[in-house]
Amino acid sequence: MKRFAIAIFLMIMVTGLVSAQAAIKFQSLTADFGEIDSGKVVDLKFEFENAGNEILEIKNIQSTCGCAVAHLEKKSYNPGEKGTIPVKFYSRGYQGRVIKAITVASNDPGKPYVQLRLMGNVIMKNFARIEVSPNRMQFEEIPLGTGSEQRFVIRNTGTLPLRIIEVIHGPEISPHFSGKSVGPGEELSGKLHFQAMSPGPFVTYLKIRSNALRQSLVVVKVNATVADPETGEKQ
Repeated sequence: MKRFAIAIFLMIMVTGLVSAQAAIKFQSLTADFGEIDSGKVVDLKFEFENAGNEILEIKNIQSTCGCAVAHLEKKSYNPGEKGTIPVKFYSRGYQGRVIKAITVASNDPGKPYVQLRLMGNVIMKNFARIEVSPNRMQFEEIPLGTGSEQRFVIRNTGTLPLRIIEVIHGPEISPHFSGKSVGPGEELSGKLHFQAMSPGPFVTYLKIRSNALRQSLVVVKVNATVADPETGEKQ
Protein backbone atom coordinates (compact mmCIF):
# COMPACT_ATOMS: atom_id res chain seq x y z
CA MET A 1 0.00 0.00 0.00
CA LYS A 2 2.89 2.30 0.89
CA ARG A 3 4.60 1.55 -2.45
CA PHE A 4 1.39 2.30 -4.29
CA ALA A 5 1.07 5.68 -2.56
CA ILE A 6 4.71 6.54 -3.40
CA ALA A 7 4.11 5.62 -7.05
CA ILE A 8 1.02 7.81 -7.17
CA PHE A 9 2.97 10.69 -5.59
CA LEU A 10 5.80 10.32 -8.11
CA MET A 11 3.32 10.27 -11.00
CA ILE A 12 1.72 13.46 -9.72
CA MET A 13 5.15 15.09 -9.39
CA VAL A 14 6.21 14.05 -12.92
CA THR A 15 2.88 15.21 -14.35
CA GLY A 16 3.32 18.54 -12.63
CA LEU A 17 6.85 18.94 -13.97
CA VAL A 18 5.77 18.09 -17.51
CA SER A 19 2.84 20.49 -17.49
CA ALA A 20 4.86 23.32 -15.92
CA GLN A 21 6.45 25.07 -18.88
CA ALA A 22 6.75 28.41 -20.64
CA ALA A 23 4.80 29.00 -23.86
CA ILE A 24 5.36 31.94 -26.21
CA LYS A 25 2.32 33.05 -28.19
CA PHE A 26 2.48 35.85 -30.77
CA GLN A 27 -0.49 37.96 -31.81
CA SER A 28 0.78 37.74 -35.40
CA LEU A 29 3.86 36.21 -37.01
CA THR A 30 3.94 38.83 -39.78
CA ALA A 31 4.18 42.62 -39.93
CA ASP A 32 3.43 44.47 -43.17
CA PHE A 33 4.84 47.99 -43.51
CA GLY A 34 2.94 48.65 -46.77
CA GLU A 35 4.58 50.88 -49.38
CA ILE A 36 7.44 53.21 -48.47
CA ASP A 37 10.10 55.30 -50.22
CA SER A 38 13.62 53.86 -50.27
CA GLY A 39 15.77 55.26 -47.48
CA LYS A 40 13.00 55.46 -44.90
CA VAL A 41 13.42 53.77 -41.50
CA VAL A 42 10.28 51.87 -40.47
CA ASP A 43 9.32 51.02 -36.87
CA LEU A 44 7.43 47.74 -36.47
CA LYS A 45 6.50 45.58 -33.50
CA PHE A 46 5.56 41.97 -32.72
CA GLU A 47 3.40 41.47 -29.61
CA PHE A 48 3.52 38.22 -27.65
CA GLU A 49 2.33 36.65 -24.39
CA ASN A 50 3.67 34.00 -22.06
CA ALA A 51 0.77 31.55 -22.30
CA GLY A 52 2.51 28.98 -20.07
CA ASN A 53 2.78 28.56 -16.33
CA GLU A 54 6.54 29.03 -15.99
CA ILE A 55 8.76 32.05 -16.58
CA LEU A 56 9.42 32.64 -20.29
CA GLU A 57 13.03 33.42 -21.19
CA ILE A 58 13.86 35.05 -24.53
CA LYS A 59 17.30 33.68 -25.33
CA ASN A 60 18.13 35.32 -28.63
CA ILE A 61 16.69 37.36 -31.52
CA GLN A 62 18.42 37.08 -34.89
CA SER A 63 17.69 38.73 -38.24
CA THR A 64 18.53 37.40 -41.70
CA CYS A 65 20.08 40.77 -42.58
CA GLY A 66 21.49 43.88 -40.94
CA CYS A 67 18.54 45.86 -42.31
CA ALA A 68 16.22 44.71 -39.51
CA VAL A 69 17.27 45.30 -35.91
CA ALA A 70 15.26 44.08 -32.91
CA HIS A 71 15.77 44.96 -29.24
CA LEU A 72 14.09 43.86 -26.01
CA GLU A 73 13.85 45.86 -22.79
CA LYS A 74 13.92 42.62 -20.80
CA LYS A 75 14.20 38.88 -21.44
CA SER A 76 12.10 37.28 -18.66
CA TYR A 77 8.29 37.22 -18.65
CA ASN A 78 6.01 35.80 -15.96
CA PRO A 79 3.04 33.55 -16.81
CA GLY A 80 0.34 35.64 -18.48
CA GLU A 81 2.68 38.60 -18.97
CA LYS A 82 2.72 40.31 -22.35
CA GLY A 83 5.69 41.73 -24.22
CA THR A 84 6.67 43.48 -27.44
CA ILE A 85 9.58 42.97 -29.80
CA PRO A 86 10.25 46.33 -31.51
CA VAL A 87 11.94 46.13 -34.93
CA LYS A 88 13.53 48.82 -37.06
CA PHE A 89 13.74 48.18 -40.83
CA TYR A 90 16.29 50.22 -42.79
CA SER A 91 15.09 50.37 -46.39
CA ARG A 92 18.08 52.14 -47.97
CA GLY A 93 19.32 50.18 -51.00
CA TYR A 94 16.15 48.09 -51.36
CA GLN A 95 13.63 48.19 -54.17
CA GLY A 96 10.46 46.26 -54.88
CA ARG A 97 8.90 43.54 -52.73
CA VAL A 98 10.84 42.90 -49.52
CA ILE A 99 10.43 39.93 -47.15
CA LYS A 100 12.79 39.56 -44.19
CA ALA A 101 12.82 37.01 -41.37
CA ILE A 102 13.54 37.36 -37.66
CA THR A 103 14.07 34.25 -35.51
CA VAL A 104 13.18 34.35 -31.81
CA ALA A 105 14.73 31.67 -29.56
CA SER A 106 13.15 30.99 -26.13
CA ASN A 107 12.80 28.31 -23.46
CA ASP A 108 9.39 27.26 -24.83
CA PRO A 109 9.92 23.46 -25.27
CA GLY A 110 7.13 23.26 -27.81
CA LYS A 111 8.41 26.13 -29.96
CA PRO A 112 12.07 26.81 -29.11
CA TYR A 113 12.41 28.81 -32.34
CA VAL A 114 9.73 31.08 -33.83
CA GLN A 115 10.22 32.81 -37.18
CA LEU A 116 8.68 36.24 -37.66
CA ARG A 117 8.38 37.97 -41.02
CA LEU A 118 8.30 41.61 -41.98
CA MET A 119 7.26 42.54 -45.50
CA GLY A 120 6.29 45.41 -47.76
CA ASN A 121 7.11 47.30 -50.96
CA VAL A 122 10.03 49.72 -51.27
CA ILE A 123 9.71 52.36 -53.99
CA MET A 124 12.87 53.84 -55.48
CA LYS A 125 11.90 57.26 -56.82
CA ASN A 126 15.33 58.79 -57.26
CA PHE A 127 18.30 56.94 -58.73
CA ALA A 128 21.06 57.14 -61.32
CA ARG A 129 20.93 55.03 -64.48
CA ILE A 130 23.71 54.45 -66.99
CA GLU A 131 23.66 53.84 -70.75
CA VAL A 132 26.84 53.38 -72.80
CA SER A 133 26.66 53.80 -76.57
CA PRO A 134 27.90 51.89 -78.44
CA ASN A 135 27.99 48.92 -76.08
CA ARG A 136 30.36 47.08 -78.44
CA MET A 137 33.39 48.42 -80.34
CA GLN A 138 35.09 46.94 -83.40
CA PHE A 139 38.57 47.97 -84.59
CA GLU A 140 39.21 46.68 -88.13
CA GLU A 141 42.58 46.11 -89.84
CA ILE A 142 44.83 47.88 -87.35
CA PRO A 143 48.52 47.65 -88.37
CA LEU A 144 50.75 46.06 -85.76
CA GLY A 145 52.46 48.63 -83.55
CA THR A 146 49.96 51.39 -84.34
CA GLY A 147 46.90 52.67 -82.52
CA SER A 148 43.36 53.71 -83.26
CA GLU A 149 40.58 55.52 -81.41
CA GLN A 150 36.82 55.30 -81.22
CA ARG A 151 34.37 57.56 -79.44
CA PHE A 152 31.55 56.55 -77.14
CA VAL A 153 28.94 58.29 -75.00
CA ILE A 154 27.77 57.72 -71.41
CA ARG A 155 24.21 58.89 -70.67
CA ASN A 156 22.45 59.26 -67.34
CA THR A 157 18.76 58.48 -67.84
CA GLY A 158 18.04 58.58 -64.10
CA THR A 159 17.02 61.32 -61.68
CA LEU A 160 20.20 61.55 -59.56
CA PRO A 161 23.79 62.40 -60.61
CA LEU A 162 25.71 59.47 -62.07
CA ARG A 163 29.25 58.97 -60.76
CA ILE A 164 31.91 56.82 -62.40
CA ILE A 165 33.57 54.94 -59.54
CA GLU A 166 36.00 52.59 -61.29
CA VAL A 167 37.21 51.77 -64.79
CA ILE A 168 38.76 48.35 -65.45
CA HIS A 169 40.59 47.44 -68.68
CA GLY A 170 43.57 45.61 -70.13
CA PRO A 171 46.87 47.16 -71.33
CA GLU A 172 45.80 47.18 -74.99
CA ILE A 173 43.03 49.72 -74.45
CA SER A 174 43.03 53.10 -72.76
CA PRO A 175 39.76 54.99 -72.09
CA HIS A 176 39.50 58.76 -71.61
CA PHE A 177 36.44 60.58 -70.27
CA SER A 178 35.39 64.21 -70.48
CA GLY A 179 34.37 64.00 -66.81
CA LYS A 180 33.66 61.65 -63.91
CA SER A 181 30.03 62.55 -63.22
CA VAL A 182 26.89 63.03 -65.31
CA GLY A 183 23.82 65.00 -64.27
CA PRO A 184 20.28 63.66 -64.74
CA GLY A 185 19.37 63.64 -68.44
CA GLU A 186 22.92 64.59 -69.45
CA GLU A 187 25.80 62.78 -71.13
CA LEU A 188 29.58 62.81 -71.26
CA SER A 189 31.83 61.81 -74.12
CA GLY A 190 34.63 59.29 -74.04
CA LYS A 191 37.45 58.06 -76.27
CA LEU A 192 38.85 54.55 -76.34
CA HIS A 193 42.40 54.18 -77.65
CA PHE A 194 43.42 50.73 -78.89
CA GLN A 195 47.11 49.83 -79.25
CA ALA A 196 47.88 46.93 -81.61
CA MET A 197 50.43 44.80 -79.75
CA SER A 198 50.18 41.43 -81.47
CA PRO A 199 48.81 40.23 -84.85
CA GLY A 200 45.54 38.40 -85.23
CA PRO A 201 42.01 38.74 -83.85
CA PHE A 202 41.75 40.28 -80.42
CA VAL A 203 38.98 40.49 -77.79
CA THR A 204 39.00 42.43 -74.53
CA TYR A 205 36.52 44.24 -72.29
CA LEU A 206 36.07 47.73 -70.92
CA LYS A 207 34.31 47.64 -67.53
CA ILE A 208 32.75 50.77 -66.05
CA ARG A 209 31.53 50.70 -62.45
CA SER A 210 29.19 53.48 -61.30
CA ASN A 211 26.54 54.31 -58.70
CA ALA A 212 23.75 53.34 -61.12
CA LEU A 213 20.95 51.48 -59.37
CA ARG A 214 20.17 48.47 -61.54
CA GLN A 215 23.38 48.11 -63.55
CA SER A 216 26.29 49.31 -61.48
CA LEU A 217 28.80 47.47 -63.71
CA VAL A 218 28.63 48.00 -67.49
CA VAL A 219 30.77 45.76 -69.72
CA VAL A 220 31.70 46.93 -73.23
CA LYS A 221 33.12 44.29 -75.57
CA VAL A 222 36.08 45.41 -77.70
CA ASN A 223 37.06 43.46 -80.83
CA ALA A 224 40.04 44.15 -83.08
CA THR A 225 41.83 42.68 -86.06
CA VAL A 226 45.57 43.41 -86.05
CA ALA A 227 47.57 42.99 -89.25
CA ASP A 228 51.35 42.54 -89.46
CA PRO A 229 52.56 44.74 -92.39
CA GLU A 230 55.62 42.54 -92.98
CA THR A 231 53.90 39.16 -93.15
CA GLY A 232 50.33 40.24 -93.84
CA GLU A 233 49.28 38.02 -90.95
CA LYS A 234 45.84 38.71 -89.51
CA GLN A 235 44.94 35.39 -87.92
